[in-house]
Amino acid sequence: MTARVTTLGTSHGNHTYCRFNTATLVEVGDASYLIDAGSPASALMLRGEKRIQALRGVFLTHMHEDHAGGLPGVIKALLKAPEPGQHTDVFLPEVEARAGLEAWLVAIRLRWPSPLVTLDTVRDGPLYEDDLIRLEATRTRHLSDRYGPASFSYRMTIGDKRIVFTGDLSSDFSDFPEFAKADPCDLCVCEMTHFPPEAALTTLMDSPIGRLVFNHIHDPWHGPGEARLRELFDALPYEFHIAHDGDEFEV
Repeated sequence: MTARVTTLGTSHGNHTYCRFNTATLVEVGDASYLIDAGSPASALMLRGEKRIQALRGVFLTHMHEDHAGGLPGVIKALLKAPEPGQHTDVFLPEVEARAGLEAWLVAIRLRWPSPLVTLDTVRDGPLYEDDLIRLEATRTRHLSDRYGPASFSYRMTIGDKRIVFTGDLSSDFSDFPEFAKADPCDLCVCEMTHFPPEAALTTLMDSPIGRLVFNHIHDPWHGPGEARLRELFDALPYEFHIAHDGDEFEV
């Protein structure tokens, strides 16, 4: 089965002149799944003519605002014009995030709680499975080195295809997920903000990746800097892309 991966938003912690915050949509058949929900995730889905009602799952890698700030808007859109049989599971990376999110949903006058959306918490290992995909999670050290809360990478399996989403990583790239280093994947969506490219090159060279997409792009790699970033990774033995908002990749 073919999956379409759309990098809805590809910026780092701030919006920039050409990129919004991080959100990546995976479409499989008539269903879809959202990895991170940086703002304005729901607006970018609507602008890209992506049916919000098709969202079966939303999986946040961590609770920084640039990954989670658009989630209330996604939930609002899910509740506003539901279709028969619609349901979305939302996975938060910290159990403590649930109370704050629910309080905000009430504060902005949504009809909450709702049978259309279930909130759950991310945990290491197998996390989610339906008739189309399986998703597993593994922790990164993006947050734990400094603050303690959890941050995660994900691997999505669709039939015989695998897609890895690194989420945000540590400054030395040492927490690049083991399941991307040990097992082949068809596509790896890797952040490009929190480490120098030189720290990542050897690991990426040695990993069995079919195709690599950089997202969460840091300021130095915007505009003219993109050419420099391409030069730095030119030695990679596989195809790679520097994602922009709205880019689509088939797997």
